[in-house]
Amino acid sequence: MTAMLQVLAGHELIRRDQDPTDGRRQLITLTNAGRRRAEGDQAARAEWLARALHHNYTEAERQILLDALTLLDRLTHL
Repeated sequence: MTAMLQVLAGHELIRRDQDPTDGRRQLITLTNAGRRRAEGDQAARAEWLARALHHNYTEAERQILLDALTLLDRLTHL
């Protein structure tokens, strides 16, 4: 994990600060560049999923998937 955080910090995607209440810990936050990168990655995944669903499934199959997601969402909120 430390190596990964070093790479992200080196690319100025995160900022590492000492925890003011516990000097052994660090607080990790996204920089503006990191936030833009994360949002761009999320948008690209959403675009890919929309295209994959459109090209590989019928409307009826997409509706089944949406119904299943609704049930799974309910399950996660029990």
